Amino acid sequence: MLADAFRDYPAWCAIGPRRAPARRRMVNRFYRGALARARAHGLSLAAIEAGELRGVAIVYPPDRWPPPAASFLHEAWGVALCGPGAAVRGLRASSAVDAVHPDEPHTFLHTIGVDPGSQRSGAGTALLDHLITEAEARGVPVHLTTSAAENLPYYRRFGFELDGERTLPRGVPLWAMLRPAT
Repeated sequence: MLADAFRDYPAWCAIGPRRAPARRRMVNRFYRGALARARAHGLSLAAIEAGELRGVAIVYPPDRWPPPAASFLHEAWGVALCGPGAAVRGLRASSAVDAVHPDEPHTFLHTIGVDPGSQRSGAGTALLDHLITEAEARGVPVHLTTSAAENLPYYRRFGFELDGERTLPRGVPLWAMLRPAT
């Protein structure tokens, strides 16, 4: 599901192969690893409706971020299999994401994805509402990054504010957003 949701996402176009089928395979491998990493060191949340998976969020609460450095390999192998160019672009992108993390304890929304056929159904909103409620109970801000300009107004509706900007490979922008603790 995540591979379908993110195959043409700007960050993955910046990192992966230019051909969509190869990029989808890379994204699928990456998210299999990201979910394994989250099972070991973070959380994964699912939005299920009528027994069908509609959306997934990968989240790291403040007491679990950053995870052990070696756990990065869970995600990296999927990109590295695409060759040295993708591996280097992936490392550059990872460095940009790491550079915009707040210094203060925070909940990190690593990924939120909704099945393309279920987008605009409320699945993403349900996942975000749950994540925000948990962060508010902890009294910590929520941090995320996005490379899709159309996501900025969506996240602003939930109280997120721009908190930094970087450039990914191939000139793709990366925006950091923070929802202050309330």
